Amino acid sequence: MDTVDDHHKRLFVVFGVLAGCVAHGVCGKDLRGILGELEGCTRGAFLEEAELMRRWRVDADHQTLHLAAHRGFMAFLERARALVSREPAETAMDTLFFLAQWLLHHVLEVDRHMVRQICAAQAGQVAASDGPAQDVRDALIMAITQLSDALGGRIYDLSRQRQRLTDLQNLYRALVVSADALIQGNREHEMLQNLCEQLARTVFHAAWIGRPGVNGVFDVLAISGSGAGQVAEARPRLTQERNASLVVQAWRSGMVMVCNDTLAENTLTPWHATFARNGWRSLIALPVVRAGEQWAVLALASPRRQTFDEQTVDLCHRIVSLLTYGLDELDVKTRIQDMQIKESRSARTDALTGLPNRRAFNERMEQVFAGSDSGGRRLAVVMIDLDGFKLINDVHGHEAGDGILRIIAGRLRSGLRQADFVARWGGDEFVVLLNDCGCGDDVAAVLEKLGAIVREPVEIAGIPSTCLDLSAGVCIETSGLVTNPDILVRHADRALYESKERRGDRLRFWACHGEPLPRRLNRAQARVHDGDFAVLYQPIFDRRLGTVVRVEALPYLRDEAGGKLAPGQFLQDLNDDDLRQLTQGVLRRCLGDSARLAASGLSVAMSANVDAAIVDDRLVTFLREVWVDRSREATCLTLEIHRGGDFLAREDTHSLLRDLRALGVRLALDDVGSLYSSLLCLKDLPIDEIKLDQAFVRTLEERPEGIVFTAAMRDLALNLGVDMVAEGVETEDIRDAVSVLEVPFLQGYALARPMILEDLAMVLGKPGCPEIRRPTSLLGVYARHREYDQWVRRHIRGRWLLPMRREVLEVGICPISGDLERLGLAPRHDLRVRHARYHERLGQIAQGPVDNGHAGADGARWQAVEAAHQAFLEALLGVYRDPGRADCLEVV
Repeated sequence: MDTVDDHHKRLFVVFGVLAGCVAHGVCGKDLRGILGELEGCTRGAFLEEAELMRRWRVDADHQTLHLAAHRGFMAFLERARALVSREPAETAMDTLFFLAQWLLHHVLEVDRHMVRQICAAQAGQVAASDGPAQDVRDALIMAITQLSDALGGRIYDLSRQRQRLTDLQNLYRALVVSADALIQGNREHEMLQNLCEQLARTVFHAAWIGRPGVNGVFDVLAISGSGAGQVAEARPRLTQERNASLVVQAWRSGMVMVCNDTLAENTLTPWHATFARNGWRSLIALPVVRAGEQWAVLALASPRRQTFDEQTVDLCHRIVSLLTYGLDELDVKTRIQDMQIKESRSARTDALTGLPNRRAFNERMEQVFAGSDSGGRRLAVVMIDLDGFKLINDVHGHEAGDGILRIIAGRLRSGLRQADFVARWGGDEFVVLLNDCGCGDDVAAVLEKLGAIVREPVEIAGIPSTCLDLSAGVCIETSGLVTNPDILVRHADRALYESKERRGDRLRFWACHGEPLPRRLNRAQARVHDGDFAVLYQPIFDRRLGTVVRVEALPYLRDEAGGKLAPGQFLQDLNDDDLRQLTQGVLRRCLGDSARLAASGLSVAMSANVDAAIVDDRLVTFLREVWVDRSREATCLTLEIHRGGDFLAREDTHSLLRDLRALGVRLALDDVGSLYSSLLCLKDLPIDEIKLDQAFVRTLEERPEGIVFTAAMRDLALNLGVDMVAEGVETEDIRDAVSVLEVPFLQGYALARPMILEDLAMVLGKPGCPEIRRPTSLLGVYARHREYDQWVRRHIRGRWLLPMRREVLEVGICPISGDLERLGLAPRHDLRVRHARYHERLGQIAQGPVDNGHAGADGARWQAVEAAHQAFLEALLGVYRDPGRADCLEVV
């Protein structure tokens, strides 16, 4: 009996603890501990009491009552534990009340009766039949049942609330996921399919989107979940029937359609089998708006009835709103992308021909280089130019030219392989990228095809049938060493330039970078290539001493009749390579002839013409090689660089000239004054000599005004500290004029013609002829007067007149007067009278105050001097050009 008493005491202790928790606030953890204590206490006590009742043969009714009471107790504890986490306070109160009822009825009535029967049995007596009254038994069972049922009801309600909460959470999660799927979708189908898949993972059993298509049958735009196959096979059809599907009803009405018990809805009877098979117990169909118009229907199915309450429908509305927003945003994004693609294509497309433009070609080259293995790269770049296109534009107009460009562009596109790429480079130039071309033969085959189709006649309305030729430059890359695609383009462009330059003698229309262009040789080229030319030498004289200071080597060819062709008659027929070969041949002969003259005891410096186009590293290398064993002759060679063009503007000009001078070569600029337009650049060049363009010198008799320019070049050379040679001194009068100007070195027919080496040896063996008294001609007098007038004016304006006042005032002391007298002009000759008038005007300036002719009376006196000066020069030139006029001139 002690065991039963201990059990009762433990129950009272737990009851006290539970009452304290209820009074002071209960937490779930404490309550779970109390319930665990009750369960352990009751289970142990039940087993012990059952054993006692079996051993001492307590009546069967009491044992049955005892078992039912303990089972009810355990059921109550199990339901109480289910509510602890959600309603700890209410559960504690229910448990306290239940425990109080248990102690009151079970302990005081049921257990007390059991104790009396066991004690009587132990004493060998028969216990009085005073079992628990029926009302006590009924009250205990009713109390336990009521409390247990109340807890069960509360558990059911909480379970439904939790399910509802879970459903709402899933729905809101579906809303968030739907938003994410719609935002991230870049394509329509991808966006719709993602949305359906995300929705089918929530409370919905299936989700699909459709819109009416051909014959009113709905097209399935996206679908996911249970029954997807059946929807795709039996798509709804638009109909006006009352028992139409929910999707059709939503499309017809433009309103949301809901059915929360599909199997009970009579209007959906044709669909009941499908709903039952797929577990669709609730349905909703919502119209989807796009760009302000009804566009599709979203259908959602749930496996539970009554799914679509007010909150769920509202959330579905939000999903559809998100879908509408996503579709509208997708449309905007698509339009923007289309515009960007169009603008990008426009920015990379030539508007006239429709071909890719230069930008597109450059991007394609970068892609090829970035995406291919350098070791396996096999490509070629071809630059194409239409020959004669400018003439068509000029004659027939730009409209005709544009039409021809469009036709040629189409032919180039159609004539290439699919792997190749053609673009318009600009103007009448096109560029082609040839892929997978292993050798020059592959490229040649493609170019022959392109050449044939371009040369086909072009028919343009309004103009005669036209045939065009073309030039092309090619750069082939198979080495894998080129890392910059621009290098290929530059090399191809240079090859194109070479092809155009040699259009007259080329054997094919394209030139390949790094390879000689096969060409037809004209007579001049053939003779140069065969070395069939002669070298004549023309002396250059020191003006004062009359001695030969240098000879210029001039190449000559023979014409068909055996006559000599001077350089000016055939150089235009040679290209740069021809000129290089000719120059090297002339230099070799110069060095050989110089050695032969030296062996005869004659020594003279030599010069050779070099075209500016071939002044490069190869020229430096050539001279270094041919002078390995001729270091002494090197100091006697002058290179006369002519046909300058843009030579002075080239970046490498200074370094090349310094390299040549480092070899001991003297450098002269030929044709100064015409081809070298920027004379200011001369001051920075490492040169030794300038040669005045003979076009100025040899025409001095026809245009004496050129004497002013000749004097200016003389002063420029003096200021630069370089020598000057006047080339083209073809007559004695010209020699007289340039000698008066004191040009230091002269060259021309008036002194010596070009000659063979043997005649040159004879000239070198003769003594020099010292300078005679000059001038000896009226042209020389003209030159001297020009110089004298400038000299006097500078001195008067600079207030340096005092030492020469008598010379200015007395015409007889003037050197010009002596020149005129020496040439046989009488004192009253018209020229001498005009010369005296000039001095008279100078005297008026010299005797008066000097204000440099800026204003007042002095300005008028300077005007009188200028008038007298011009009158003397006009008369002087008149007599020079027509000596018979001298007697009929009148004094002004």
